[in-house]
Amino acid sequence: MNNDSLYNNIMIKIIKTILILLLLLPVISIAQVIDLKSAIEISLDRNDKIRQYTEKLNQKEKEDKSSIGNFLPNINLTASYNHLNDDMNIDLDPIRQAIIKIQSGNQVEFSNIYNIMQTGVPLTSQQRAALLNSYTNGLNNQLPLFVEQFKKQDNWYTTLTGVQPIFYGGKLIAAKKYSNLEKEFAEIELEKVKKETINEVINNYLNVILVSDVIQTRKDVLAGMYKHRDDAKRLYEGGVIAKNQYLRSEVAVADADRDLFDEQNKLDLAIIALKNTIGLKENEQVLINDTLVFKQIYDSVLVFKEKAYTDQPLIKMLKIKKDETEQKYNIDRSEFLPKIAFYGKYEIIDSYLSQLEPKWAIGIQGSLNIFNGFKSYLQLQTTKHMSKEVDYLEADTKSKISLWVDKAYKDMLNSKNKYFKLENNIALADENLRLTSGRFQTGLGTSLDVIDAELTLEKNQIDRKISIYEYYKSLNDLYLASGNPKEFLLIWNNKEK
Repeated sequence: MNNDSLYNNIMIKIIKTILILLLLLPVISIAQVIDLKSAIEISLDRNDKIRQYTEKLNQKEKEDKSSIGNFLPNINLTASYNHLNDDMNIDLDPIRQAIIKIQSGNQVEFSNIYNIMQTGVPLTSQQRAALLNSYTNGLNNQLPLFVEQFKKQDNWYTTLTGVQPIFYGGKLIAAKKYSNLEKEFAEIELEKVKKETINEVINNYLNVILVSDVIQTRKDVLAGMYKHRDDAKRLYEGGVIAKNQYLRSEVAVADADRDLFDEQNKLDLAIIALKNTIGLKENEQVLINDTLVFKQIYDSVLVFKEKAYTDQPLIKMLKIKKDETEQKYNIDRSEFLPKIAFYGKYEIIDSYLSQLEPKWAIGIQGSLNIFNGFKSYLQLQTTKHMSKEVDYLEADTKSKISLWVDKAYKDMLNSKNKYFKLENNIALADENLRLTSGRFQTGLGTSLDVIDAELTLEKNQIDRKISIYEYYKSLNDLYLASGNPKEFLLIWNNKEK
């Protein structure tokens, strides 16, 4: 093979390698190391539920702005086309006929008087009839027809109308306050979701740390089981112990390996749950380098209760609902008061207007409902009962939040007490393992004794890790109950080593 062929082959391999790397680049992701603070910050920015309630808040803000329009004039442009069955006319022909009849009769009488004055002889009936007919025909030709068309069969209307509210019984002001309260309620609801998300992130973060620590304990136990199996095999081959003891050590290794595998699956699920809460994608890898170490808190349960009564979103939301009920009462009460408004209209196309229709008009209008089947009265009574319902709900919620704080605080103390008591148990179990291992090496002890000692130590170590996990989980729940879950970071970031 010449140098050119060798060079070409090398270049082809390099190009293939680059293409493969480019194809794999979208799926290659570098695990990012995150701490608890970063996890919370990411969740507040990317959590879908937070985004959902952010959009809900945006809706309420727009609705609050739109309520200002109730105080401004309402102006409408209306266009319509009408086709009537016929032209609309005013016919005054009977009046015209009466005028002609009276005037003709008068002319005949004037002619009769003139004839008497000239000849001394009155007109004959034939002469009078001829004159009456002549005068009637003359007047009929001279007088115009008394028929006036005031509306064509086809006509258009283009009307600009406006209404300016003046007084609606306080309804408009109450509606504006209500919409503003709805916006505040959405703000607190978003705050509540954020706090619940922080609480969930902390719980999932703690769960990942717990399972990671348990995995490390399982690995240590598995390593101990391997060592014990090797020792048992050596002693069995030396004739010091029976075969069943060696086989028991093999079973212990298999059990420990299975437990480790189960914990690793739990860790995968815990990381998936954490990523889901934070808002990370499935292909984004995270790495948590943290551990559970104890940190004492000194606040009493009364401190947490006082914070809960002021910072707990549930209590804030109920207070707003109480204010909303008051504004709804004002709205319902306005139905018993008069409603007054200015109004005006202007006809843009006036060529179709009749002489009876104005081109523009302005005025003031007032209305007062006299009777509507007691609906307004009963609605007002309903709102009163709703107000009392909210009062009772507020009292019940405060009671339950107080119970929530008490429970979380006591659970925290119980976990703390268990954590410190297990320290002596671990020391005792560790010493027991050392002694049983020594006796087994000399043939005085059994494999089962060593395995039981290993499992006892493992159980106490895992129980201690679970107790500190439950301590922090109860503390996290306590901060959520008091309405300040982010304060958990102040404790967590200052853990005692």
